[in-house]
Amino acid sequence: MMAKKEPAVNTSEFDLGDYVEAPAFANFEHDFKGIVEKIYEHALLVMITENDPEDDATVVEYNRRAITRMSETKILVKTDNPAPRELPEDEKEDEEELPAEIVAEVKEDEPEEEE
Repeated sequence: MMAKKEPAVNTSEFDLGDYVEAPAFANFEHDFKGIVEKIYEHALLVMITENDPEDDATVVEYNRRAITRMSETKILVKTDNPAPRELPEDEKEDEEELPAEIVAEVKEDEPEEEE
């Protein structure tokens, strides 16, 4: 059985550290709230921080963590410090691009071409 890999680039609306609300599933009787710890292609690993007392045994059984579907999870509070995201290929700048001051200095030092 192969484990699902994290996406190479986070393209979702979620960021690590977002405070979210997820619906009840499996042994959970009630919705719960928590913090996004890991982002997968279509799911999130959420550390459960708030839950109904009726679900305490389930939360302990799940080690205070649950995998939730992104489509069913609602962001309550965006993190103030999101992890940096890579730009899509078409928006990436040339990584070897030099700062403008250096380019200007190099051009000044080049001999002018004679026509």
